[in-house]
Amino acid sequence: MNIRPATAADNGALCALFAETTMDAELVLSVRREPDFFALYRMQSDEWECWVAEAEGRIEAMATILVREGYLHGERRRIGYLGDLRISPRVEGRHLLNRVMGPILRAASGRFGCDVYLTAIIASNQKALRALTVENRRSAARPRYTPLRDFRIRSLHLTWPRLRKRTPYSVRRATSADLPAVERFLDDDARRRPFGYAFGAGELERRMRAWPGLEPRSFYLAERGGELAGCFALWDAAPVKRMVAVEYRGGMRRVKRGYDLAARVLRFPALPDPGGTFRYLYVTHQAIPSGDPRVLRALLDAAYAGLRGSGYQFLSLFAPEGDPLEPAFRGFQTTDLHARLMMVTPPGIPAPDVRDARPGFEMALV
Repeated sequence: MNIRPATAADNGALCALFAETTMDAELVLSVRREPDFFALYRMQSDEWECWVAEAEGRIEAMATILVREGYLHGERRRIGYLGDLRISPRVEGRHLLNRVMGPILRAASGRFGCDVYLTAIIASNQKALRALTVENRRSAARPRYTPLRDFRIRSLHLTWPRLRKRTPYSVRRATSADLPAVERFLDDDARRRPFGYAFGAGELERRMRAWPGLEPRSFYLAERGGELAGCFALWDAAPVKRMVAVEYRGGMRRVKRGYDLAARVLRFPALPDPGGTFRYLYVTHQAIPSGDPRVLRALLDAAYAGLRGSGYQFLSLFAPEGDPLEPAFRGFQTTDLHARLMMVTPPGIPAPDVRDARPGFEMALV
């Protein structure tokens, strides 16, 4: 087995590995990253490494390390993310995680000056959870995985017409003139959150250049008395990442039939047939420092009113367990996929003690 950094020449093989390594659930999904597999990494940071395991000239496994500026305990520091762990069935059982991950992560931590990382794991993926967290003789050299927060990958469906709830907050779309204030607002909020994203030094302007389709009007601003109370941006990841429906199984077959029937009657987009692509928008750049669910509700109502009938099927949101913003979703049609956010540290390094606050995590980037 040859372990090496990925190169641009691996683009096609990595896209193929992602497409064939599907999520095993009642709705089988395939993630598509063509034409440029590495585009999603460049959006996040200039500091990243993608590692592959090659057997008989074929890439059979991969994982990625990304590092950015962020906050922990209110102090600016280096924060990492471990993502895109894929192992083909052909090499499962070779203990790649125990043999390889520890040395790679320890070396990368030295190069990047980073010793704490986040990663997300689908809760139903018991095989991955066991492989990464079970302690035994072989796992001594493996990175340590420490639970941070359970969360839900929430789909808010853009289905039937809705009346907006009365709220003390007004919502408008941002303009270029708003961006400096929005950047300060995001950075102030992130400083209060474990692993929050640092938005100083023109980070928002960089994202406008690096994220395809992200523009000032992507941002929704909730205000009260002329003061900014909350914001989020809607972003379509399709240029760099698409979700394809491979198969509907069990109860999801019934869900699809009922959903598609309602779609014909109420004139909203049906779920894609096998082989089709979901059309959705991520809720990103969310900041609501007060934790007032009425702020998020006002933002969601405004987005829903503008998007229903647009061809998009749902909004995708990060919804942590125990979040005070949870009441904002009452009355919306939602479905949840449960997941776990984990802290990862190199072998021998303990995980930091973090506050029980909403963590800084852009789900759209994973």
